[in-house]
Amino acid sequence: MTRHRTPSLALSSVVLLASLVAAPAALASAGSTSTTTATADPAATSGYLEGVDVSHWQGSISWTKVAAAGKRFAMIKASESTDYVDPLYAGNRANAQAAGLATGAYHFARPSSSAGDAAAEADHFASAVDLGTGDLIPALDIEVTGGLTPSALTAWVTSFLNEATIRFGVKPMIYTSPAFWKTALADTRSLADAGYKVLWVAHWGVSKPTVPAQNWGGHGWTFWQYDNCGSVPGIPGCVDLDRYNGTSLMPQLYSGFGLAAHSTGDVKQGDTGGATIGIVRTNFDAAVALDVDGLPAGATATFDPATTTGNSSDLHVATKAGVTPTGQFRLTITGTGQDVTAQAHVFLVIADGVPPQLTAPIVGLASGTYLGSSIPVRVSWSAADPSGVSSDALQRSLNGGAWTAVALPSPAATAASSSAPLTGTIRAKAAATDTLGNASTWVNGPTVASGLTEQSSTGISWSSGWHTVSQWWVSGGSLRYTTTVKASVAYTFTGSSVAWVSVVGPGRGAVWVYVDGKFDKSVFLSSKTYHSRTLVWAKNWATSGTHTVKIVTARAARVDVDAFVRLRSS
Repeated sequence: MTRHRTPSLALSSVVLLASLVAAPAALASAGSTSTTTATADPAATSGYLEGVDVSHWQGSISWTKVAAAGKRFAMIKASESTDYVDPLYAGNRANAQAAGLATGAYHFARPSSSAGDAAAEADHFASAVDLGTGDLIPALDIEVTGGLTPSALTAWVTSFLNEATIRFGVKPMIYTSPAFWKTALADTRSLADAGYKVLWVAHWGVSKPTVPAQNWGGHGWTFWQYDNCGSVPGIPGCVDLDRYNGTSLMPQLYSGFGLAAHSTGDVKQGDTGGATIGIVRTNFDAAVALDVDGLPAGATATFDPATTTGNSSDLHVATKAGVTPTGQFRLTITGTGQDVTAQAHVFLVIADGVPPQLTAPIVGLASGTYLGSSIPVRVSWSAADPSGVSSDALQRSLNGGAWTAVALPSPAATAASSSAPLTGTIRAKAAATDTLGNASTWVNGPTVASGLTEQSSTGISWSSGWHTVSQWWVSGGSLRYTTTVKASVAYTFTGSSVAWVSVVGPGRGAVWVYVDGKFDKSVFLSSKTYHSRTLVWAKNWATSGTHTVKIVTARAARVDVDAFVRLRSS
């Protein structure tokens, strides 16, 4: 850059501190993962933003045309030495910002060996500008030595920057060329190491700039003046062209704020969760008002406080059980203050807060079980939950007595074996807990009356061919048997479950079972070992009704009828 031209910077919204965005509303945004109130810049796809630098030598500028040409920042000469103020600085700054460009001010240094000269130039620079929102951090343009040796010039630049930091409240950037810095300042990296990390390097006609001071202390270049005689609509004659290394100038803002948000963690349906929204301020004291978008159905949010001059606010999100769905939701937090808008994103994870849904347990009969001093029953129910069921529980009450626990074959089983009185009632109830610890209430099943009908009952109809035999090891001490083919027995009852009690063993026969006149299944009674009081066949219905069971022998082998058991649900 010559003393007659000024460099410029680009501004766009940025991702800051965990997926957040902040930028002056009037400034264009490009390439960020979040949005602002400005329009995205296609140039950001290259990873750079384009700008210009100007001074009074460019004369009258149409900043709307400059903006339309895709330029997103302008660095403007503000002052020189200890007494010069560029007469067009104020107008250029105001008009460039009105056109949506970020603006930066720079001071053209005139180093001198006079005592206090560096601090005096920094004070003059600070007095010549009034930086605020829409401005970038100020810049020192150092391209002449004033006759100072490298060590003396390094001391002069250090003194200027220290005084400017005190006056502006931020560390300025440094503009220089690689050749000048290497010769006039002995390629020192002391300033980069002292925290002056923003380098604006002037290197024309190359594909990428050379960066002095060991790649500026490892920080690289931030701005690059790559052409000293470019053509831009709206600017008469030649103008310096500049490039910003990134798609967001938020870190280079003189005055602004960003938002820092942290995940709320899992929030159960029906519960309240929260997050802390940090407000990262840079020379920005105005109040920031906060709002949130993207809440799922049934969720409401409040900020405490909603408007603040502080550095944080607490977000509270209340969800509604049965309405707010489970899942992950991306909330957009928007902060506004003066003409600056910033955004942050926080992920709200709604976890299952609803306990498992259960059906009422059903008591039924099952074949392959054995009659004893009670009737073996099978209790079953269903339990479902989006998060999965981790455990179930089952209790029973006999004859209206106290509830007692029934052991389950596994923690999440939804069926278990139990027993009912030979004549009496049984009632079951079930509960479940999901994997997130949501526990259901107990769900009661119906009261079920149990009963045993011995083969000697007058309610059973027999064909010819049946014989009665007394045996102590069968139910009631006796049973009936036949070896006749197509001998039959019929049992009519009212209930929701029925089972036939018989004997299985070597040489036992087979039967056909009919229910209400329709074939149900074939039952085979042959077994390697004998076992009495076996429920060899069972049938269950959803509701109680009157039914007739008919057993017909299928071969000339022994078939025993010991008893029938029944259940009646009410």
